[in-house]
Amino acid sequence: MIHLVREKLNISDGLIVPEAEDLHYLVKVRRIRSGEKVSFASAGDVFETECTLSGKEVSFKITNKYGDLQNKPKLFAALASADIPALEECLRNGVEAGGDAFFIFRSDYSNTDMKLIEKKMPRFKTIVASAASQSRRTMLPEITLKTMDELAGMDCEHIALHPYLPVNLNSYDCKDKKDKMLWIGAEGGFSEKETAFFEGKNFRMFSLKTPILRMENAVTVSLAFVRNLINLQSGE
Repeated sequence: MIHLVREKLNISDGLIVPEAEDLHYLVKVRRIRSGEKVSFASAGDVFETECTLSGKEVSFKITNKYGDLQNKPKLFAALASADIPALEECLRNGVEAGGDAFFIFRSDYSNTDMKLIEKKMPRFKTIVASAASQSRRTMLPEITLKTMDELAGMDCEHIALHPYLPVNLNSYDCKDKKDKMLWIGAEGGFSEKETAFFEGKNFRMFSLKTPILRMENAVTVSLAFVRNLINLQSGE
């Protein structure tokens, strides 16, 4: 079944009315046929539909609706700005690994200007939407730009990852019910100044006992690991 995740859905008289871009994708790219099932998701609600083709008219009748919002901690990722291809992979992999929101910030080792990052936001949001649909998510993950101070002020458990720290992420106890924020640096990790910043904010700090990973691989491994712990804690 084709699955699309969007920030908002147009619903009228028991029908899902896709945006023109989605309609083109379904009809011209996926070549959907009458009777084929398509699911649309937004804000934790999933609408199962059946397609009807009549000449040039296409409709998607809602046949079932269910909610998938669960009372469990959300998982966020704070990503240091990096090369555009690396960030694209971070977002794609991070969504599929279970990230609920992504925040890009400027770090000491960042080599990409935040103005360029801002210009690429439409592209990033397209990648997030595609990855959310591919992995059958029920909510569209948020992606925004923030400063380190803004991120550090968010009410969640903050976890900084750095390759040279003595404590391994495997020892992380995930019993806290608060939302989680994983901080992942660009190539080279975090500077001494940033490490001191984390310590001053009482962040949890861990390393991964692996060979040095590229940023996009560190995102995949760490988010999937913590998402697995959250889901196990929630009884999934």
